[in-house]
Formats: sequence, C-alpha cells, structure tokens
Amino acid sequence: MDFRDAFSDQDYFKLCDEEAAFGFAETAGIIAQRNSRGLTCLEIGSGPGLLLARLQMRFPEGRFEGIEPVGSGFAKTEAPLAIIAARANLKIHRCSYEDFHTDQKYDLIFSINVFEHVASWRYYLTRTHELLSPGGLSVILCPNYSFPWEPHFRIPIVANKALTYRVFGSVIEDYERKKDYQGLWASLNFVKKREVIGFARAAGLVLYSDESVMGRMFERLFTDPEFAHRQRSLAGIAKLFYRLGLTKALEWPGVRMFSPFIALRLSK
Repeated sequence: MDFRDAFSDQDYFKLCDEEAAFGFAETAGIIAQRNSRGLTCLEIGSGPGLLLARLQMRFPEGRFEGIEPVGSGFAKTEAPLAIIAARANLKIHRCSYEDFHTDQKYDLIFSINVFEHVASWRYYLTRTHELLSPGGLSVILCPNYSFPWEPHFRIPIVANKALTYRVFGSVIEDYERKKDYQGLWASLNFVKKREVIGFARAAGLVLYSDESVMGRMFERLFTDPEFAHRQRSLAGIAKLFYRLGLTKALEWPGVRMFSPFIALRLSK
C-alpha cells in the first residue's frame, strides 16, 4: 500500500518513508522471532503512522497500536496521520504516553527516534516497563548525546544544551523556521547512554544495549540516500572510517558509551 498521496510535502514523505524503513528493519525481525500471532505491540511516537502501517500489513496476525499526542509534533504530520490511520485501520491513541491509561499489557513496545524528545526519559523507562507483559520487550532507538553532535540540527554540541544554544541559537531558529519544525530544539532532552544504563541498573531494570547497531547505522550511509544527505556534514568521514574498519572501536568497552546512536532493549 502506497501512502505517498497522503503527504502534500513530498520531501517530508521521503524523510518519513526512509525513517519507517529503518524502523521496520530494526523491529520486524524481533516480531518474527517472538511469533507474531496474537502479539500485542505498541509504538510510542507514531508520527504519520508509516512504520505502524508497514508492520501491521507485514504481520496481520499481530495486534498493533500507536501513541501520538495531538499537536505534539509538527503541523505537517497531522494530515498524513489521519489519512494513513483511516486507510490502514490503525488504532492510534491521541495522547501522550504519560496520559495513556490502559489495563492492556504489551508483548512489544518500541520507539524510533522518540526517546530523545520525551520530557522525562527516566519516567519513560519505568512507565513502559509497567506496560510490558511478562516476558515482554521494550525497544528504544535514539541518538546518544554523549557524542558531541546534534543530529537533528547537524551542529556540534558545545558542552551542554544551554551553551550549544548560546553558540548556535540563530542556526537553530533559522532551521526550525525554514522546516516548520517550531519547538524541535525545546523538545530535546540530550539523553546520554551512560545515564540511561546507570539508571536502569539502580532501578533494577533488565536492560541490554545492542552495540552492533552502529554497524547498521554506518551501513545505512551507503544504502539510505536520504539519511546520508541529512548527515552529509559527517557522512564522508564516517564512510571512510567504516571502510577502514575503524568504526569497530565504537563497540569497545570504555568507548561504547560515546557511540552516536543507542539501541536498548528493556525486558520484563
């Protein structure tokens, strides 16, 4: 099913479609391994709904739901979500995950590039853990702000969020205005991998960090033109390092906490 006609902005469709393809590659295998028949799945931060629609079509025997707050994202997301949800018969809860109340437990909860936008990532971890069924799994993929690069605005991080804004405030405001992404910078929580792992351990949560994700992210620079274009400031040197095998160093103990991207699995 092609949803490109749901988007008035075709550049935005390309972005969302490539992100959905990435999310599908990261979650479909997990769903297949866990026997999708009757599997209950919840996506937190469904955006325009492309990933959820793809998964529902691939695994019709599963039960898929999404959460996307009204007005949480950008205006250009609302119209496609309404069309895609209706066409694919998606169950989308239009509220924040904090305000999501249900007796349902989920076998799989996942979020793709959403964790860095939640108001409290600590509460996100505990709340999603509560929503998991016994043996359930929560999958989180997002940037790691221990690495000194902000991937949305494609600017270096200068010590912290406040100082980075002082240095690059005009660049940030100009980007938000041109892309109609007002509020994007304010939504970023600058989550750090080492802090998440430390919190999980202290809270007694079973958390696994998939260090191999960086290999897949580097490969994406060669296979995903949209992603490579967005990250063109670093793509050239990243590709060179990958070809030379130097990116394997990001999986080493002591270095892995500073890898640019996080793939976490929280189990119950």
